[in-house]
Amino acid sequence: MASVDNEFVLMVAELLAPLGVIRPKRMFGGFGLYCDGMFFAIIYDDVVYLKGDAQTKDRFDAMGMAPFAVPSGRPMTLSYFEVPGDWLDDEDQLLEFAQMALGVAHRAQAAKNKPKKAKRKTAFDGETP
Repeated sequence: MASVDNEFVLMVAELLAPLGVIRPKRMFGGFGLYCDGMFFAIIYDDVVYLKGDAQTKDRFDAMGMAPFAVPSGRPMTLSYFEVPGDWLDDEDQLLEFAQMALGVAHRAQAAKNKPKKAKRKTAFDGETP
């Protein structure tokens, strides 16, 4: 695990360890959490936020998970959602939703790595096919 002296971050990383190798990295006044190299959570001001997408939206909304608001003074949110504090005492609940967040990270990575279709040249492009 990275050299982190924040006790809350270390506790959360330990709770999430059943998912894989958890590595916290300092970023923007908080921490990013990576599981086996996949960025799936943020810790900011001792609050955990999990990565979400269209597939997790209904479940996250049903649990009242508010989006992470970037503390920049401008209204901007990210696709990371607040973990209720009592989940830190319910490892099963935390791991269930963290596993969903990890799935979101994998889907996002797969979408980034998807090869783009090459544009087929036509006679309209000024060249012969």
